[in-house]
Amino acid sequence: MNSLCRHLHLRHAAGYIELGELLADGDAPVPENGRKLLQRALAELRHLPEPNRSGPVASLLEGRALRSLGEWEAAVSPFRRAAEAVPDQLEAWLGLGWCYKRLGRLKEAIEVLHTGLETAPSQPLLLYNLACYHSLAGDVSAAVGHLTQAISLDDRFRDLTGAERDFDPIRGDPRFLAATLVVV
Repeated sequence: MNSLCRHLHLRHAAGYIELGELLADGDAPVPENGRKLLQRALAELRHLPEPNRSGPVASLLEGRALRSLGEWEAAVSPFRRAAEAVPDQLEAWLGLGWCYKRLGRLKEAIEVLHTGLETAPSQPLLLYNLACYHSLAGDVSAAVGHLTQAISLDDRFRDLTGAERDFDPIRGDPRFLAATLVVV
């Protein structure tokens, strides 16, 4: 298969995933038309020869499609391949953490985001997600510390805390309130 065909399969898969993700509504199951698009993306990826099929781009796309389909355990392997192949690939670390969280494996979710931070230490989205996972794990100090760092890098994350259910376990803690207080 020539490089143009490989590139087209990847582009088609990415397009199907984007459309499928648009039809998804948060944590609700993906509607049937969205499922078909995501499954079509996976079919496009299966057309790729090795080593392209297990390369970082295809792996990231596979992980995204499987995650959107709610197949979190299956998504772990491709997200891990993508993250290990391209350590500064933020989306791979976030996807891996997201899947671990949904699988009830918070300790692993926290560990992979810490690993992601080693390659992107000033990435507010990683810090914000770490704050969420530490909150769910009951570690208020770590949650507030990571949240404070995220907000200091990008103040828009402060606005997200009000609706973020992951912070419900620590929402009344004075340290959380101090971190999210808007000073005018």
